[in-house]
Amino acid sequence: MNAPWALLLIFLLSLGRAQAETSVDDQTPNERNTLDLTLQKAIRLALAKNFRIKTAEFSPQIAKAEQKSASGKFDPTLEATYTYDSNQRELRTLGTDLQVPTLANGNNAETLFAEESGTEITTSITGLLPWGLTYDIGPSLNIDNDNRRDPQFTRYNSFFGLTLTQPILKNFGTDVNLAEVRIARANRAISQWELRQQVIDVVTDTITVYSELYFSIENLAVERRSRALAAKLVEDNAKRAEIGVMAPLDVMQARSDLASREERVIVAERAVGDNENFLKELVTDEVTRLLETRLNIAEPILPDNDPPDRKRDIPRAFDIRPDYRQALLDIQKRQITVIFTRNQALPRLDLTGSLGLNGVDTDLVSSFERTSGQNDNNLAWNIGAIFSVPIPNNTGTGNREVSKLEAMRSLVELKRLEQSILVEADNAAGQIETTRKRIVAASVALDFAQQTLDAAQIRLQSGTTTTFEVLQFQRDLATAEANEYRARVDSIQAIARYARLIGATLERNRIILE
Repeated sequence: MNAPWALLLIFLLSLGRAQAETSVDDQTPNERNTLDLTLQKAIRLALAKNFRIKTAEFSPQIAKAEQKSASGKFDPTLEATYTYDSNQRELRTLGTDLQVPTLANGNNAETLFAEESGTEITTSITGLLPWGLTYDIGPSLNIDNDNRRDPQFTRYNSFFGLTLTQPILKNFGTDVNLAEVRIARANRAISQWELRQQVIDVVTDTITVYSELYFSIENLAVERRSRALAAKLVEDNAKRAEIGVMAPLDVMQARSDLASREERVIVAERAVGDNENFLKELVTDEVTRLLETRLNIAEPILPDNDPPDRKRDIPRAFDIRPDYRQALLDIQKRQITVIFTRNQALPRLDLTGSLGLNGVDTDLVSSFERTSGQNDNNLAWNIGAIFSVPIPNNTGTGNREVSKLEAMRSLVELKRLEQSILVEADNAAGQIETTRKRIVAASVALDFAQQTLDAAQIRLQSGTTTTFEVLQFQRDLATAEANEYRARVDSIQAIARYARLIGATLERNRIILE
């Protein structure tokens, strides 16, 4: 290769490498791993990536499979068996009257054996019907060989029949035989409400943690401003002390307060880090890079909702609140169990019957032809009953009493839940009203705290007030600022909590579960 071409190739390769490195290095780690969030975006990410929701999504699928498994008890079962047996006996030992063959040398054989063999082939379809009837229908074939009569003797016995067993007391009726299926169906509905509850909880937690992170960020800014005010006061007091217009004690007071505010900044910084981790855990599915990701959140907008309508919202909670719907379904399951255990405590009385056609012949085809039903002499049937009862039946009566008591307990628990819903929802509605009043009061208190501090700083310059009072007014201003942010965040959280308690979280956040 010519030197100019080689130089050109090296130049192009180095240029491409430099561009590739620039495209990566231009993005700093913070830029690559920073997630910009609004509250609504955080909710959408939580719905898509939160592991609690992903885990809960398996429950309806599992419950559906369990319902399918429960209904499988009514599936017909095809059974087929094959059995071969052989029986060899010594005739002399058994004392038979058969003539003993003579050997070629004129002597009688010392030992004579007889062999019987048989083959049995059966096929049947068995199953259970919802009212308790069990059935068994199908053909069978027995092939017998006996060389005592004729080494070529074979007898074919074919049979086609139907056997039915119908319980009259125990295990009778659809309430008993469909109990497992109905419980599985109720469990499937419960799993869907559980998924809905998990989504509501995650959305509510996301709103709570997001607003808490916002408060911690703003509170950190408040603490830093307060620290800056204390640092400025230390500097000003030091200058006044140098010229002799202020005592050294005032400088020491300012420095002491500055150290205290430095500690508050450190605590506030840790709160930001903790809440950021809590929010990342809710809105991301990252594991390896979770701690490296940084969040940049926007200010949450205070919902401009009408005051809570208790008369409308609380009764509706009994229709859409997931835990209440689960409680109703649990009572339904308990009632199914009561009916089932009540039946299982009864004695067993089953009616049985069978009907079939026999076909016996030395020819296989002829044997099957005899089962065609053309000859009534081949008909075989029986009818009977089975009765049994355990004495004194402690298991059955004990299970029945347990199911009744558990059903009664679930009814009491439902009443407790209804009472809890009324109290919690009413209290949450009251918290919304309280936080809105707190916002107004905190805003007024902040204005007065700022005006008071401004006036105190002017008086300090003129020597008509003390450093201690100015430091106190600075702390009051920081507290007033934090209280205003706290009131706004508490209002957002109170609204989210009220929506959760009345079961309206998904509706108010325009979330539709498929």
